[in-house]
Amino acid sequence: MSDKASSKRRHENPSNFIKLLRSHRKDALKSLTRMFFSPLSSTMTVIVIAAALLLPSLLFAFNTNITALLGEFQNNARIVLYLTRDTSDTQALQVSNNLLTSSVIDSVDFISNEEALLSFSDAAGFSQIVADFDANPLPASIVITPNLAGLAGLDQLAASLDQMPEVELVQVDSLWLRRLAAISELIVLAAQVLGLIVLLSLCFIIGNTVRSHIENRRDEIKIIKLFGGTHSYIARPFLYTGLFYGLLGGLLASLLQALIFLSFRDPLNEIFSLYDSSFTLPLLSPAMLITLAFGGASIGWLAAIISAYRYVNAIIT
Repeated sequence: MSDKASSKRRHENPSNFIKLLRSHRKDALKSLTRMFFSPLSSTMTVIVIAAALLLPSLLFAFNTNITALLGEFQNNARIVLYLTRDTSDTQALQVSNNLLTSSVIDSVDFISNEEALLSFSDAAGFSQIVADFDANPLPASIVITPNLAGLAGLDQLAASLDQMPEVELVQVDSLWLRRLAAISELIVLAAQVLGLIVLLSLCFIIGNTVRSHIENRRDEIKIIKLFGGTHSYIARPFLYTGLFYGLLGGLLASLLQALIFLSFRDPLNEIFSLYDSSFTLPLLSPAMLITLAFGGASIGWLAAIISAYRYVNAIIT
């Protein structure tokens, strides 16, 4: 009998943790309901938050794709060795075979001066002019595909190849890669600065929205305080208000970002194909979209904490 009574008491008196969960759920539902009762102001606030989150998130996503594109082009980088005039084809082939023994070189392609002239004639359409040449002006060359990651290693390899006696000129088509890398670094810096500005702006926007909610319930807050309501208990609904504003803004920003990527995906992939690149703009991963929504919710919660405790304290003291 006593066991049944104690079990009944446990059932009727849930633990403090369960009480706290029920209280939080109640406050969260109240906050959400109040937002739906003011649809115009709530919608405008969510749109502003989404717009603020969208630009830095687009920059980060764009830079991620630039980094992937840069890595692909670096892997496909080529070094061209233009040989001296007195280097025979036999010597050039020997140089090619020696280069293949290096662990940092994947492949070597020897192009004789006759093959170079024929290729130039076919590509440029100057076959009649080329036929009038007394001598072949084009040198033999060796096209090297390196097995290196990063521009620094590519430059070191090019510098060592330039010391070979058979080499007249070394050409590394890396200037545009450097420009692309510099653009990527600039985008990262711009996204970081813009992200900081957006963080401060959202704290102000959400904090000001929470403050207006607090002012609208000033009398209610005073009454709750008279009946023994703690500071945390009074501020809790406003924390959920900031959380929901940030979450909804982040979800809307995720949706807009996905739509923008879908709109630009096919035209950008067409441009990549024109440059003989197999790179395709990937779809945004669910993890990235979830991160954006979670980031918006975190910013909203942080801004609500700062604003709610400040203004609630000003009312009840």
